[in-house]
Amino acid sequence: MRIEPPIKASWFYVFESEKIKINWFCYEYACTFYDHIRKSTKLKKWCSKRSDLQIAEFCAYFAKRMKQAVLDKLAGITDVTTADEEYIADYCHENTHRQNIVVLSVAMQAWDELLSICEVCPNRCISERNEKSEFFVRYEKGGYLGV
Repeated sequence: MRIEPPIKASWFYVFESEKIKINWFCYEYACTFYDHIRKSTKLKKWCSKRSDLQIAEFCAYFAKRMKQAVLDKLAGITDVTTADEEYIADYCHENTHRQNIVVLSVAMQAWDELLSICEVCPNRCISERNEKSEFFVRYEKGGYLGV
């Protein structure tokens, strides 16, 4: 029996032309971030106030915001890929600054984990960011391919 992840790959594209590697990377990041949030002891209370779907939707939103940070770095607009507390505050209006900082810390742990996997992955989702990703098709055929 296949376990369906709470985050759907289809949340990362609208048109066929958007089934590209950078969007798959964002999907993978959202899934990794979701796992880190659910495992975080510091976020147990924060998670208890949200459903799995709400957390999944937040992770997808955050990953999409990170996509722009990645593209800015690749275009030379910024020196590093950065995540901002604003990404969290814009979505979770009721959070305190302290909660945002904890969520941001967890987000960076997930980011580091995914990038460590990307270092050895042959798919090159960032350097070949605009190339079509076969993973969306595989996912639609019934196989979760996440990290």
